[in-house]
Amino acid sequence: MSNIVITRTQRRLVLAAAIVVLIAAVAIIGSGGSGGGSTAADATDGAAVPSAEFELFEGGTASFDDFGGKPLVINFWASWCPACVSELPDFQKVHEELGDDVTFLGMANADQRSAADALAADVGLTYTLADDPDGELFRSFDLIAMPSTVFVTADGQISEVFGGQLTESSLVERIEAAQEAS
Repeated sequence: MSNIVITRTQRRLVLAAAIVVLIAAVAIIGSGGSGGGSTAADATDGAAVPSAEFELFEGGTASFDDFGGKPLVINFWASWCPACVSELPDFQKVHEELGDDVTFLGMANADQRSAADALAADVGLTYTLADDPDGELFRSFDLIAMPSTVFVTADGQISEVFGGQLTESSLVERIEAAQEAS
């Protein structure tokens, strides 16, 4: 009988695979298992956006209140989240199409800043980006799935919270609904 020796590298690979499976499971649970995402309509829809200050990638600080006056799309993403990475080009495309009428805010959630910066540069994101290094803002919206997107009316009320990956067309549909709710 031979002894099986597991190296440190193999243990790390198994741990990394387990983390990926866990992230996928959370995304599936957050999307209701349909792959299409879900809305969290309980405590957040219709509520005011939390009053919180955060750091901008470009330097300085801002708060959600600074983005009032037109609908706001807050997208929580991270470089370690495959679904987030996949949807970011669609967010950039919609921002280029609708950016005069809607404000986009990308919030890097619990991510290494250098990795988030690199991903934003690779994708070519041109909308406002902010940092949520410990996930405090993410939790303040009662979010559980990654990515998650919060749609806010021009008067600062949450119109929808969506957990899961959005496509260009589903993003535009939700923005239109937020504009109608304003």
